[in-house]
Amino acid sequence: MTRIRVQRIEKELLRIISNTINFKLRDKYLKFITITRIRISNDLSNVRVYYTHMEDSDRENVQEALTKSTGFIKRELASAKFLRIIPEILFHYDTIEQESRKLDKIFDIIKAEKEKN
Repeated sequence: MTRIRVQRIEKELLRIISNTINFKLRDKYLKFITITRIRISNDLSNVRVYYTHMEDSDRENVQEALTKSTGFIKRELASAKFLRIIPEILFHYDTIEQESRKLDKIFDIIKAEKEKN
């Protein structure tokens, strides 16, 4: 399958899954979730959904709530009727934001050291 088609499917999946989590699910742990990116396999059988949450302390509860809501999300994807086969959904916490904060701190330290000299 061409990468352009896969990107279009990922974009549509991102829209549907984000809307479902933000507007249709009522779990208290899913209130402050942001879907950052979606990666689908070339055969369209698996979807990896990467998310962030405002509070890192609730990470395990958020993961559990997302896992429990997978069936509902799959039904929403099925009702959208844009894929013939509904893929398996796997949720992963996205650590890119934390890593970028660490890099920003390192760059700030380097900048401070340069300004000293």
